[in-house]
Amino acid sequence: MLSPVAGRAVSGRFTSSGADDTWATHRGSHDEERPSTPDDKQTYSGRYLVTCLIGYSLSFVVFGSQVSILGPTIAALAERLHVAEPDLSPLFTALGISCIVSGTPSGWLVDHLPTHHVLVGSLLLEAVGFSLVPLMPSVWSLTALYFVVCFSYNFTNSAVFTSLAWMFPKRAGPGINLVLAMFGLGSFFIPLVAQACKTYLDSPLSVFRIIGGLALVSAVPFLFVTSPTRPAGGNTGGSGSARHHASRSLELVTTLAVVVLVFFTTAAETAIGNWLYTFSLREVHSSDSDAALANSTFWGAFTIGRVIGAAISHATTPLVLLLGSVPFSILGCSVPIFLGRSRLSHGVVMLMAALTGLGNSTGYANAVALLERYVPVTGFINGVFGAVAGGACMVGPVLVAMIAKYSSLRYMAMPWVGLMLYALHLPAILIAALVGDKLLKLPLEPEQEPFLSPAGPTIAAAVEEPEAGAQQRVAGTIVAADANGHM
Repeated sequence: MLSPVAGRAVSGRFTSSGADDTWATHRGSHDEERPSTPDDKQTYSGRYLVTCLIGYSLSFVVFGSQVSILGPTIAALAERLHVAEPDLSPLFTALGISCIVSGTPSGWLVDHLPTHHVLVGSLLLEAVGFSLVPLMPSVWSLTALYFVVCFSYNFTNSAVFTSLAWMFPKRAGPGINLVLAMFGLGSFFIPLVAQACKTYLDSPLSVFRIIGGLALVSAVPFLFVTSPTRPAGGNTGGSGSARHHASRSLELVTTLAVVVLVFFTTAAETAIGNWLYTFSLREVHSSDSDAALANSTFWGAFTIGRVIGAAISHATTPLVLLLGSVPFSILGCSVPIFLGRSRLSHGVVMLMAALTGLGNSTGYANAVALLERYVPVTGFINGVFGAVAGGACMVGPVLVAMIAKYSSLRYMAMPWVGLMLYALHLPAILIAALVGDKLLKLPLEPEQEPFLSPAGPTIAAAVEEPEAGAQQRVAGTIVAADANGHM
């Protein structure tokens, strides 16, 4: 879930200067009297880059672990607090609301403070907060603590993606893919670590202290490096000079279709990822280790699919990737429903986990990439994505919990909710693509206000003014030449 500033960082749109790096950076030599331009690149030493990438990778291992940690620990938390597992659904509500409201503050803070300062503060909050989780005496005290800790997620997101965009202007893709892979790695290992804690430390809740300690360790690399600096010239990348389509209604429909798609893919991911462990325990009567393995299989397939998608994305389109992956998730959720509760087995759960994780892996990234083919993705739209994804993190798991608690489906609610959400991917994808293609066939008009971007005209004017001025000067020279008979 990208906050507005993280989204602007990835797309290369900034407006103010950042903190200077004093340890291992230097700017390329240029005339001191010549103002900086986007072509003036600053470079970073290999040691600096390695140190930062290690820190970012560790922070996203922590991030991935935190997002998926409730799945393998919710049964132990319910037992400790003497409640049923669905009674802990307020935790998912806290996660969603916290992510929704933290998007704008995280963006503002990264825009005004050195990125590493924001990241270290976020990691320290996570270290303290997760270490305190096993000590909470009630559902509501645990929910309040979880709200505070989850508030840090967007700050980690914003700080890491902004830093990568500044360190690698217009070529941050490999770094972004690296940290996203580390997110999947953390999600993959957390059920196994929780099971190891239960076996060797008598309680899976010890995993919260381990993640808290890892968050603390993740902050250490940033004691040795300062924050990267914003590239000269704002790294606008020329997006302000792009022409925009004449039809705002088609742009709106395309954007809304992709926003809905982001909601569906995030809700399905969190619904399956957070309840698969409990589904395996309660419906299949698996052992703890088998349930943990199934949970890890989902996140492992999710990570593998994300890596494969990134590798082949240059040779295909986001539409092909989305339409090619969603059927795997639909099939995965259909298997236990088709077989019925009486024929469920550990093998069925493993198959479901692998298929749904693989199919879900391309959703968020390719939803954004699909929109970028038709509509300029502004910082405001990225902020909408972050808020919608935060709400989806709440709705998906809570929907499973409520159906499990108040219907005879019990935890069979999970594949039914997943099937519904994955099936709804298809109309959202097709509407976005069909309306977007129609949009591309319309005539283009220059110098219109970028869609949903109140600051757009100012940015566009600033970028286009030099070129327009040059054209006016040339035109004026030609006119003058005509008047004096020199042509």
